[in-house]
Amino acid sequence: MTQRRLRVGVFGAGAIGGYLGLRLAAGGADVVLHGRKWLADVADDLAAFDLAGERYSPTVRVVTDPGALSEVDVCLVTVKSAQTTGAAEELKRVLAPGTLVVSFQNGMRNAERLRQVLRAQTVVPAMVSFNVVIEADRHFRQATSGPLSAGRVLGSGLFVLERLEACFGRGGLPLELHHDIGNVQAGKLLVNLNNGVSAAVGMTIKDAVSNRDIRRCFAACVSEGLDIFRRTGLRPAKVVALPPAIIVKALPLPNSIFLRIAKPLVTIDPRAKSSTLQDLERGRRTEIDDLNGEVVDRAKSAGLSAPANQVIADVIHELEEAAVSQQALRFLRPEELWQRIATASAT
Repeated sequence: MTQRRLRVGVFGAGAIGGYLGLRLAAGGADVVLHGRKWLADVADDLAAFDLAGERYSPTVRVVTDPGALSEVDVCLVTVKSAQTTGAAEELKRVLAPGTLVVSFQNGMRNAERLRQVLRAQTVVPAMVSFNVVIEADRHFRQATSGPLSAGRVLGSGLFVLERLEACFGRGGLPLELHHDIGNVQAGKLLVNLNNGVSAAVGMTIKDAVSNRDIRRCFAACVSEGLDIFRRTGLRPAKVVALPPAIIVKALPLPNSIFLRIAKPLVTIDPRAKSSTLQDLERGRRTEIDDLNGEVVDRAKSAGLSAPANQVIADVIHELEEAAVSQQALRFLRPEELWQRIATASAT
C-alpha cells in the first residue's frame, strides 16, 4: 500500500517559512503556506534558491486563512518571537489534537510559549542557522551557510518527525535531529548575537564580519553569553565550523589573519542582511529581546551582568523607535559601537 504524502503547513510564511516550505515540497511533501496576501498573489511564481544557486520551484498552496491547516500532519511555526502566543491561539482553533508543531524560530523560549497554549499538540523546538532573503517578493534565497536542526520527540510524534526529516533530505536540505536541542539552540543564539551587532551599524553580514571593530563587539557579546549560559547550566553546542570558545578568540584577530581563517568555514552572500536589520528597514519591531536580550535576562536572573549585550539591546531599541515612527535610522559607526561596549564592560 502506497503511503500518502506528508501534509505540512507553514504558519507565518515569510523568508524562513517560505524557503523551508518550498524545500519540503521539493522533497515530496504536500505543503500549505499560510502567509500574507502578497504571498498568495504570487503563489504560482514562488521559488527557493540554495547557496549554490540551484532553483527549487515545486507546487505549493498559499492561503491567508489558517483554517486551511486543519488537516496537516505537521505545522511549522515561523513567525517572529513577539507573535508566537498569538500564533498559538490561532492554531489552537484549527489544528487537530496530536498534530506535530515545530518551532523554527529565533531564540530559546518559543517552543515553551507554544506549549503553554497548544496542550493538545506535540511541540518540538527547532533551529535554522542560516539566513534567507526574499527577492522580488517571490524568490527565497539562502544567503549564509549553516545546519537545520530539531529536537527529538517520543511517542506518536516520532514517526511524523522522521517523515519530516526524510522530506527535508529528499529536498536537499538535511534536518539534523538532536536529543540536546537546548544546547544546540544556545550555540545558535551565540552565533545569532551578531544579528543585532551588524544591525546596530546598518551593515550587511559580510561587511560586518570584515570589520575588526564589529568583530570585537561580536566577540564581547559571545564571550558574555557563553559564560552566562555555562553558569546557568547550559553547554552551548557547536553549530558552525568552530566551537563558541574558539570563535571568541578568532574574532578579534587582524583582518589579514581572520578573513583567511574564516573564508573556508562560512559562506555569505554579499547581499545578506541580518533579520534585525531587515526588520528595522521595514519599520518593524525586532526580535532583539530574544537574542541579546535573552543573554541580559539570564544574567540578571543569575545575579550577573551582560554589559556588551545590554549595549546592543539598547541601541536596537532606540533604532526600533525611529523605525516604527518612520524616522531616519541613525546607525552607529563601527568604532563608536566598539567604544560603547568597551566602556560599558570596563565599568
